[in-house]
Amino acid sequence: MIVFDVCVNDRKLCRAGVGEDGVLDTIVNWVKLIGPATDNARRLRKPLEEMRVEVGGLSGETHRRWPGRNLKVGDRVTIAVAAADAFDPPAREVPRDPKLVDRQEKRYYLRLKQKFEGPAEQSSKGGKQVVEENTTFLNVDLDIWSRSPLEPLVEAFGKKVLVLHVGKEGRRHGAHLELAASGDRNNSDQLIRRFVTLVKKFPHSSRTLWNRAQVREFNVGIQAAAKPFSYGLRLEQKTLDAIASINARLVITVYGTGSP
Repeated sequence: MIVFDVCVNDRKLCRAGVGEDGVLDTIVNWVKLIGPATDNARRLRKPLEEMRVEVGGLSGETHRRWPGRNLKVGDRVTIAVAAADAFDPPAREVPRDPKLVDRQEKRYYLRLKQKFEGPAEQSSKGGKQVVEENTTFLNVDLDIWSRSPLEPLVEAFGKKVLVLHVGKEGRRHGAHLELAASGDRNNSDQLIRRFVTLVKKFPHSSRTLWNRAQVREFNVGIQAAAKPFSYGLRLEQKTLDAIASINARLVITVYGTGSP
C-alpha cells in the first residue's frame, strides 16, 4: 500500500497510511488574517498568523489524523511517497457522522443564502412567503488556555473529542475541542456533562495540567437570526454544578446574522 513518510528538518514526523483504498493527504499551510476577519478570530481567541503541517486521511467512514506540527520560517518539510505493509497508528480516529455533516452543510448554505440573497421570497397563491433561518443552538466547545503546552492534555481526552485547534496562540498555548461521538448534539446540558465526565476520568498527570490552565471555558454557541423574537437557552442546575466541580466556567457566544 502507499504511505507518506513525513519529515520536518529531516526528523520523522510520521508514516501515514489508510490501507488499500481511501484518501491520504499532507498539507502545509500558512494563514495570516487581516481586516474584518481579525475581529472574528479575536472573538474566538484564535491566532491571527499560523504555519503548520497537517497529516490526515479517510478510510471508509473514519477520518484519521496524525500529529501535526507548528512551523517557522526556515523549516523544511519533506514527503516521501513509499510502498509499505504498515504505517504509524494515527493519533486520532473520528467516525464520520452523516447527520452532523448534513447539519453543518445546511447551516453553511443558509448563511450563504442570507449573505447573497437576503431573506428569500417565494411566490405562492396566498402571496409572498418569506423563508428565514431561526435562531439556533450550534454546539458546545471546550476552550482551554495555559502557559504550558496542551497537547498532552488533549491526548488524555482520547478519541472522544474532535480537536479544532491545539498549539501556541501568541504568548500562551490554546486548545479548542468539541465532542466527536454521536448523540443528542442539540442538548447543551448533555454535551457539557459528557465533557465533565471525561475530565473527571483523567489520570493524575492530566488533571494537574487541567488545574494549571489559566482558562477553562465551556462555550455555548448560538447563531442569531430574525426569528423568533426571543430565544432562551436554559441549563440545568446539575450542569452548572458539574462545571463548578472541575473549576471551569460557562460562556455564551451569540453570533450575529452577518457572522461568516
